[in-house]
Amino acid sequence: MAGKTFIYVGAEADGLYRKESGDGQWEKLAKGMPPAPQVRAIAIHPSEPKTVFVGTQRGVFRSKDGGDNFKRMNMAEGRTVWSLKFNPSDPNTMFLGTEGSEVFKSTDRGENWAHLATISNPGQHQMAFAMRILGIAIEPGNTDQMYAALEVGGAAQSSDGGKNWTIVNKNFAGDVDLLDLHGVAMGGPGSTTAFISNRVGTWRTTDHGQNWQNLNFDQFSEIRYSRGVEVDPNNSNTLYACVGMNFGSEEGGVLQTTDGGDTWHRFDKGVSPTSTTFGIAINEVDPSQVYFCTRKGQVFGTHDSGASWKEHVLPEMAANVKAVACISV
Repeated sequence: MAGKTFIYVGAEADGLYRKESGDGQWEKLAKGMPPAPQVRAIAIHPSEPKTVFVGTQRGVFRSKDGGDNFKRMNMAEGRTVWSLKFNPSDPNTMFLGTEGSEVFKSTDRGENWAHLATISNPGQHQMAFAMRILGIAIEPGNTDQMYAALEVGGAAQSSDGGKNWTIVNKNFAGDVDLLDLHGVAMGGPGSTTAFISNRVGTWRTTDHGQNWQNLNFDQFSEIRYSRGVEVDPNNSNTLYACVGMNFGSEEGGVLQTTDGGDTWHRFDKGVSPTSTTFGIAINEVDPSQVYFCTRKGQVFGTHDSGASWKEHVLPEMAANVKAVACISV
C-alpha cells in the first residue's frame, strides 16, 4: 500500500519543485543547489525514497532528506548533466550522461563520479550545442548491456558496462529526424527489449540495436514527435511515450501500449496538455500512479491507471520543464 506520494519536477528556468500529491502546495527546493539551477534529470533511490539526485548545469546534487537540503557530489567541474540512471541490480552504482556525450559512473551511492567514456559519432548532425546523452538504459538481467540516447546522434550500445560504446544507427543513418533521440527505456526483469524515442515516434530492438523496428505511431495518433519513454516496472509489455507535434508545439499527450509496442492508445484521456509532453514518471511502489509534465509547466497525475486525472499547477516561473519523478513514502 502506497503512503504519501511526492512529486518532483525539474525545469531549466527556476530549478526544482516538490509537492505532496494531495492538497499540498509546490515548494521550491533551493538549499544547497547552485545559483539559478537548471534541472534536467531527477532520480530517486529505489529503496531509499528520501534520497534524491538531480542533474544540473553544475553537475549532480544529492539530497538525503527528500529535497530539503542538497549537496554537490564529487565530479569534474563544467559538466551539464542531462540523464541519471541507477544500476537495476545494484543501486549503489549509478550512471549519468552529459552535454558533450560523456558517461560518468559512481559506485558509492553517488558520492564520487569517475569519467567512464565519451561517446562519439562522426555521423551526427551538427547543431548549436554539443551532442547530449538524454537517456541511459540498462538491461535488468545483464547490466553490462546498456543503451544511450544521443540527441542528434542516434543510439549507442555498450556490452561492457559503459566502458566502450558502439553507434547502432543502421535504420537511422543520414536522417536527422530519426537520429534526434530523446529517450530510451528497457523492459523489466527478463526482458532484452529496448525502446527509443525520436521525432517520428518510438522504435524497438530485440537484438541490442542491430535492427530497430518503427512502432508506427502514425497508425494510432495524429501527434507522434516523441520525448520521454518509460516502461511499467511490473509489466514489460506496458510502455508510456510522451508526445507532441514538435519541440515547441501547443499540443501534447501520452500514448500507452500494453502489448510491447504493437498497438497504442491515448492514455491521457480527459485532460488537455497545451504543449509538448516531455517527461513521465511511474510510481514504483504503486504503478497505477503515473505523472507527466509538459514543456510549459503543466503537471498531470493519475492514481487509478488513467481513469481519472488531477492537474498540479506549477508556479509561472517554472519554464522549460524537462523532468518529473514521483515516489511514495
